[in-house]
Amino acid sequence: MKLQILSSPAQLSSLGTSFEVSHLLWGTRYAPPVTGIIGYVDGDGFYVEMTCKESDPLRRQSGLQVPVYLDSAMEAFFQFSFSSDRPEGPSPYINLEFNANGALLAQYGYARTGRTLFSMDECRRLSCRTEIQDDRWTLSFRLPLSILEGIYGIAGFGPSDTFSCNFYKISEDPAIEHYAAMSPVRSEAPDFHKPEFFEKVSF
Repeated sequence: MKLQILSSPAQLSSLGTSFEVSHLLWGTRYAPPVTGIIGYVDGDGFYVEMTCKESDPLRRQSGLQVPVYLDSAMEAFFQFSFSSDRPEGPSPYINLEFNANGALLAQYGYARTGRTLFSMDECRRLSCRTEIQDDRWTLSFRLPLSILEGIYGIAGFGPSDTFSCNFYKISEDPAIEHYAAMSPVRSEAPDFHKPEFFEKVSF
């Protein structure tokens, strides 16, 4: 995936679709279609907008650090490398999970277990917004450099830098259970916490 560098967040809406969450996983026969846009503003951070064609999405959870995957949720996972002055080796990945209420689960870590929750301040800095329409709902959020600096020691990006990510649609509610991904996850059981299947992104 190629990432568009923006001069301001307002430019995001003028971009075409950056990705589609279209790979159905683990026996899923149908998942509400999701498209998304991602851009980067130098010195600021990443801006993402995701749209799900789903009417009246399941949305029981509200607030911060709640299990939104039990509702109908859209998710964004990111993995960046440590800066040059941080330890070498595997780096943690971030999972950001949202429902149509704007409820959020935000964490980082090296594996599915033992993850660290974002602080309340970090959650608020994501600037999450959702909008529900008759036949769809839209999610937008910002992943600021200030959060990446705290986790990875990253203060900015250059033209030769890369990172990896994946985007998902999920519900673990038995009545509407479904799993879909932008980049397919090749595991036997449902598990989005597989950074080895994230897609590489360049600027």
